[in-house]
Amino acid sequence: MTFFETQRLLGKSLSLDDYLQLEQGIEPTWMAEINSYRHLITNPGPLPYRIPRVKSNPEFAKIGLVLTIEKSTGQIIGSAGFHDFPKDLGMIEIGFEIVAERQNQGFGAELLHGMWRAICQRQDVKVLRYTVSPQNAPSLHIIQKLNFALIGEQIDPEDGIELIYEMSKSEYISKTQPQELPITPKP
Repeated sequence: MTFFETQRLLGKSLSLDDYLQLEQGIEPTWMAEINSYRHLITNPGPLPYRIPRVKSNPEFAKIGLVLTIEKSTGQIIGSAGFHDFPKDLGMIEIGFEIVAERQNQGFGAELLHGMWRAICQRQDVKVLRYTVSPQNAPSLHIIQKLNFALIGEQIDPEDGIELIYEMSKSEYISKTQPQELPITPKP
């Protein structure tokens, strides 16, 4: 299912069947996508956390993990997903990864814009959250460039200290440049 489309990227949600195959160590056969970087196969990333959530609530598959496909090549170059449905006060947190071979080409920011613009269509989303390790210079560069506010820090059991950045949905929509907006997919 297409979740978003931008100028260079297409975001497709993993299906429930995709999650179940990945749980068994089987790479799904995606329709037209090429996974030569072996994304989610050699490094499962967030799958250990997303699979139980999808199994307990299949509706979560739509936002839990979205493949990032470069439209010009059909290559899967990363993924992004939301940690959960909107929480208290409508906050939703995102995580993402672009494969190392395709980093530093603007795909990270474009992916975030695609995901955020798509999720902002939900009425229950009010606040966009992004957490990042203080040592992750590329991710810090992206979020600071997007003018998200640093509101604090937290201790993640696996990742250690994380800086917490947030922006309201309304502020994000008003600040987003037209060229950064995703293309609305045709039904």
